[in-house]
Amino acid sequence: MSTGLRVNFSKSMMIPINVSNERLEILARTFGCSKGSFPFTYLGLPLSIARPRAQDLLPIVDRCEKRLTGMSCFLNQADRLHMTNVVLSSLPTFFLCTLVLPKAVIKQIDKYSKHCLWRGPDINARKPPKAAWKMVCKPKEEGGPGVIDIEKQNKALLIKNFHSSL
Repeated sequence: MSTGLRVNFSKSMMIPINVSNERLEILARTFGCSKGSFPFTYLGLPLSIARPRAQDLLPIVDRCEKRLTGMSCFLNQADRLHMTNVVLSSLPTFFLCTLVLPKAVIKQIDKYSKHCLWRGPDINARKPPKAAWKMVCKPKEEGGPGVIDIEKQNKALLIKNFHSSL
């Protein structure tokens, strides 16, 4: 009340958990909000009762692909490396902080990163990689170019949340 903020029930959705349909109907009518069900998306995250599947996380994979492949043909090698790090450190970070990404999603994001780094101006090129992906993901201090390892980043961000809950 002190901030003047109020819930906009017409934009809100009531999702039942252990509530009968009759009770849900009464509550939704009382508050003037719509009824929903699992799975649904909240702040871009797919929420459901079960662990999210790879296909539930396709929107983040698609966003990474569009950003990485859309501009990579106009950039030199150093710029593609920088763009890969920027895109991979910003787009999926929200997902990485809250969900354990399935291996298939990590593999797909890595695939787009490799394509961005190695293809250059020709998006149809079949050039072999210039370095092993493990070496590419090494930090700069250890002699690598410092591309973010999505799997390690995911684990680190989730462990950070575990530590803060103790």
